[in-house]
Amino acid sequence: MILGLIFSVLSVTYTVASSNSVNVTGEAPVSSDVVYMRSSTTGQKGQMTTGNSTTLQLTGWEGYMIDSVVLSMRSNTSQGAGSLQMTIGSNTVWEIPDGNFSDITWNGSYSTTFVDISCSLHQHIKNQDTITIFIEASKNSLYINSYTFFYSSPTPSAHTVSFVSGLESAPASIVEDSIGSGIILPMGTDTAEWHFLGWSEQEWLQATDISTLFFAGEHYYPKSDCCLWAVYSDSEDQSASTNCQSGDYVIVNTNDYWCRAMKGIIEDKHIHTTNIHIQQSNDGTYALLTGTHEDMVYHIDFKNDSTLSIMHRHSNRMIGYNGNDLSEASSAWQYRLLNDGTYCFYFADKHLHRMLRFGFGNASDSEDVVAYVTRIDLQTMLEGGFLLFPAQKRFFTSWPFGKTEEDDKKEEEKPVINVNDYEYIMYIGNYPLHIKKGEKWIVIK
Repeated sequence: MILGLIFSVLSVTYTVASSNSVNVTGEAPVSSDVVYMRSSTTGQKGQMTTGNSTTLQLTGWEGYMIDSVVLSMRSNTSQGAGSLQMTIGSNTVWEIPDGNFSDITWNGSYSTTFVDISCSLHQHIKNQDTITIFIEASKNSLYINSYTFFYSSPTPSAHTVSFVSGLESAPASIVEDSIGSGIILPMGTDTAEWHFLGWSEQEWLQATDISTLFFAGEHYYPKSDCCLWAVYSDSEDQSASTNCQSGDYVIVNTNDYWCRAMKGIIEDKHIHTTNIHIQQSNDGTYALLTGTHEDMVYHIDFKNDSTLSIMHRHSNRMIGYNGNDLSEASSAWQYRLLNDGTYCFYFADKHLHRMLRFGFGNASDSEDVVAYVTRIDLQTMLEGGFLLFPAQKRFFTSWPFGKTEEDDKKEEEKPVINVNDYEYIMYIGNYPLHIKKGEKWIVIK
């Protein structure tokens, strides 16, 4: 006989811990992230009063198959109403219209103990898809305790990467030589007014900044069959300056652990930083590949006495020092150009020298990379200082000549190889397990 058994191999539960956090139990997909938010600032951690909501967002699930979702929820004794919407990417995959918790679309009765509200999905997560569950109360009160996802790991396969160049022609799709081997990204083409920078997992119509770039010639490891878009800039790459000329600059520090730019004013004796993208050419020069926000621009005034001053251009507030820490004083920083073409900004403090640097603070008490002042041995400071890029407004796009309706049609018609269109068979003992389009069944003879 043939017995169809639909089951999931893995599960993960996100249990509400506070109004903006969850605890994770079970086995979450590798490299996945979760964000939980509650709109109300009063009441219990998972409570939704009239007009308030909760949102769970998951990312990093590319290639996985969500088989079902179970929510642990409750209402008040004799009231509680609301609606639910679950989306994967731009698609709504589960929806409960506004209604009482006692409606059959919800639980069928009010309950002050947590009950399961579930949905069978069998949804394959595509590249860059965000999973969102939004619940909003229309009558006091609904409560969410946890979200449980039953899912399957991607079936191992060699993935196909296709390319959209925004031009008449595009590089041919590339298939991995073997499972997990990755591909080498192809080179793009410049136009008369736009310069090719690299490839992105996201399409950009017009932007002043872009997220992670993947460069031509670099190894790219797809998590599923996917598409990459070309990214162009309206100006050539901006090279780092070493001429000690006064002007507006982006202050950058890069090493094996981060590539970041200083951003904003002094707050609690440090300055925040932000992720950026730079590229080093064969001759050792650096080029900035990230757009310049006004909060990243600092005016550096090089003086004739081999000192300089730093001012945050947008706020006109100084970046100086007082004692051991940063302050908004009009301080004179000494500087030197290091062996690798970077700058060291420092000052003498009695018999010591202190410098402006990036890191996690003197006590390593910062959760993120910040700029702060620390003691140094000036004689050993030979490289690893700041790159100064002249501030320049730039625009980025995936479509140098604009996107047309015909381009949209081409993307829709472009064939995509989907591993879920094929049937896979693996054996559990003597029994064959069949997997196709998210469904699994064991044949028992």
